[in-house]
Amino acid sequence: MKYTKKSRTEFATLNTSIALALQPFQVLLGFINRTIFINLLGVTYLGLNNYLSSLVSILSLAELGVSGAMSYALYGPLSREEHGKINAFMILFKKLYRIIGFSIFILGSILSLFLPYMIKDYTVNSEVYLIFFLFVFNSASSYFFSYKRTLLYVDQRNYLMTLIDFGLNTLRVCLQIGILFFTKNYIFYLLISIIMNFIGNIIMSRIVDRLYGYLFKNEITPINQEEKGKFIRNIKGNIVGSIGETIVFQTDSILMASFVSLAAIGIYGNYTYVLGFLSLILNTVINSVVSSVGNLVHSESTTVADMVKFLKKFQFITFSLIYFASLGYLMFIHRFMTIWLGESFSFNYTIEILIVLHFFLTFYRRPILTLISVYGLSYEQNKKVIVEILLNIFLSLYFLAILDLGVSGILLGTICSTVLTCTWYEPYSAFKYGLKASSKDFFKTMLQDFSVVGMSILLLSLLDNYLLTQLDFILSLAIKIVLYLTVLGVYVFLFRNHEGGRQIILMIQKVLKLKNKVVKI
Repeated sequence: MKYTKKSRTEFATLNTSIALALQPFQVLLGFINRTIFINLLGVTYLGLNNYLSSLVSILSLAELGVSGAMSYALYGPLSREEHGKINAFMILFKKLYRIIGFSIFILGSILSLFLPYMIKDYTVNSEVYLIFFLFVFNSASSYFFSYKRTLLYVDQRNYLMTLIDFGLNTLRVCLQIGILFFTKNYIFYLLISIIMNFIGNIIMSRIVDRLYGYLFKNEITPINQEEKGKFIRNIKGNIVGSIGETIVFQTDSILMASFVSLAAIGIYGNYTYVLGFLSLILNTVINSVVSSVGNLVHSESTTVADMVKFLKKFQFITFSLIYFASLGYLMFIHRFMTIWLGESFSFNYTIEILIVLHFFLTFYRRPILTLISVYGLSYEQNKKVIVEILLNIFLSLYFLAILDLGVSGILLGTICSTVLTCTWYEPYSAFKYGLKASSKDFFKTMLQDFSVVGMSILLLSLLDNYLLTQLDFILSLAIKIVLYLTVLGVYVFLFRNHEGGRQIILMIQKVLKLKNKVVKI
């Protein structure tokens, strides 16, 4: 399938519009589900759920970056309609993912032996072991089917996955709510997730088979030595990257379980749960662009100037979205938590700021990480990842065990390790080895963006501590809403003619039109 520049934009807009249009329904169902879960099962079960999820995510290291390497390998053959080559890579992908699935079962069995030594304030009994193995089974079994999703992702057909996942997720939440009301049984709650995940993978597999009729047919073009070399090199690069990402993002819950409590994990999980919805929206926009980048990079007519121009637009869109998402989250999250669950389920303002900073840094890196992925530069990140891992472990343990900063210490360790490594090396390597252009303008823009965020947090902190605390709840909330909308309006007005700004406005218009259609249906 050949893509023009117009078709890339259309696919990106379609993917984004559908996902964003469905998002409010997902948010509503999710909050109802979580509220019922906390009220009927308690925060300890919530903490246990988040903790075991993190442990199983570590087991996913067995994936070793195969999906990222496979995505890179498929961009070229898909754009050139090389069906035989696509078949060859997908057959390889299938074999590798089956090995990974079995590996996760084995690694999960080994890890279960250490569960009693990994939780500070909770007795590990037969129920905990059963719950853990259900998590392991759900993760491992998905690898036998989910590899086909990569083909849809690379081919910019994300909207199909979004629609299917939305329908099944809605059904899953409704069934789980019913299970909680009638049984209050966490095991049954998990079984619903496993069943729906299995059904979703089967449906997605059938859709891929119908869309790509040539898949796994006799037409197979062998993978040559050059392609094998690139694929193996990318996997090697992704191995270290996968380990680093897991340590940075999944060890928070493990450290909390060992040094703080399961209840702290539960409270932290509520904050990250809200962030999860924001992340889903942001990922929808960003992922809709990722495959466009891949197709653009592998187009023979694309110049370095074209890529630099595209990156500037991509970075502007990303910063705009993450800035207002982070600002809104910080302004309203504490009030929201106290209203939703009560004051005892909320953190102090310092921890909330650290959560926001971690969130911002994570998403701000996405455009550069996208370039690193589509250019196949994961291998170049190995040294950076190793340094990041060591810094993260050392700083987190120092802030946590020596300075006794609790949850703040864990977050500080993650933030500091990211700033000292990722924020400068990733752009440097992307421009030097991928774009082969100067990164000076990018770093100038990044400095401006970080300054805006820092000043915004400082001013908001002063406003909260010295003015709004003196006012009643309704008045302070009204002032925050007006302030937020004012800043948003001024920003939109100033950048309305920016290329990235125009695309954001276009996406909003598309979403509103799509929502009207959904409502009419």
